[in-house]
Amino acid sequence: MKLAADVEPKAVVETALAMFLLLEAEPRRFRSDAGFRTQLVRRVRGLTDMNAGTFWENDTGKVRRVYKDVPPRAIVVMGQWLAEAFGGAGTHMARLEERDRQERENARQDFHKALEELR
Repeated sequence: MKLAADVEPKAVVETALAMFLLLEAEPRRFRSDAGFRTQLVRRVRGLTDMNAGTFWENDTGKVRRVYKDVPPRAIVVMGQWLAEAFGGAGTHMARLEERDRQERENARQDFHKALEELR
């Protein structure tokens, strides 16, 4: 509810889908599905300042930003919701992205091959 009040839905969708693209592009960044979902929740919650607080640090004379702890069970539940909502679309987008990348690579190779034949 707090996220919905502060963040445009488009930003949440873009962030979640970007995380799924990252998962498909670099799966070794995440040790497990639970680790990925935790990072997914952190990135989505990071879109608003409501998940962080501030305090004055006397030693440095600066205001410090600290992130509020979320109970692990809440992260699991939120991660499940986000994965169910965006997982299919994110995986599909990652496959389309990979297909487009492969087509660009094939076109580049064909171009180089044609240049070699001209020599």
